[in-house]
Amino acid sequence: MFAYKTAEEKATEWGVTIRHIQYLCRTGKIEGAEKRAGAWFIPDEASNPLKNTRGKDKPFEFIGTKKSIFDNAIKLFTQKGYENVSINDIADSVGIRQSAVYNHFSSKQEILDTIYGFYYHHWILNRPNMDYLETLLKNNSKAIDIITKGFLYNFEEDILEQMSDVVKIIMQRVSVDPKATGLFQKLLLEEGIDFVENGLNRAIETGRFRTFDTHIVSVLINCARLYRLLWWITGPSDEIIKKLEKEEMAVYELISSFLPGTSACQEKAGGSSD
Repeated sequence: MFAYKTAEEKATEWGVTIRHIQYLCRTGKIEGAEKRAGAWFIPDEASNPLKNTRGKDKPFEFIGTKKSIFDNAIKLFTQKGYENVSINDIADSVGIRQSAVYNHFSSKQEILDTIYGFYYHHWILNRPNMDYLETLLKNNSKAIDIITKGFLYNFEEDILEQMSDVVKIIMQRVSVDPKATGLFQKLLLEEGIDFVENGLNRAIETGRFRTFDTHIVSVLINCARLYRLLWWITGPSDEIIKKLEKEEMAVYELISSFLPGTSACQEKAGGSSD
């Protein structure tokens, strides 16, 4: 008989939020997960779908014709809107027959779903993990470093522009496509806040900070992140980007200045607060 764990237990084990585990269960990304009496139960031996093994079979890293179809579809959906692009348009942009597209994707909808999956995968992959946060906490890092190094995303250069385009597609579809709506709500809003909140709660558990309203602080941090994200996808100039980075950092410095460190940490830092 299989042994099962609750969503809460798996969230602790994998270093993510309970809501995140529930989302993975709902979307079928955890094999063998079962819902009983309104609660999710997960096989003890279930593999972590968020684990980055860095193996040779990397999700969403296509090659050859499939990569060209995927990349060109993103560009066309961004420029013209999903509804105004046909499979034939995508085929023409790649320089292949329309029938060749179906060798790689069964439909335009599957291409869109893959684009959503691409964004979800890289959003999770390119954020710091709990192990890194633990290192910051053990080293008694300053509050500003905990926020900027422990909670901020750092996308790889080779996907940065594509991630911007994918956000534009999601924003175009958010009011008409339940999948886009769910992705925006769960990933950019709920999960984004929970990710920071769990980290701040961990900082309190380890004695790095005294108790405070971690939820409100997490909302503020996520709002600053979304503010810059919305400007980013509108394609501002380098000058605007630098201004946004400066404003975002000012928000984090202000927040960190109010985080109540423990007296022990303050003494170790020479009697001064962060």
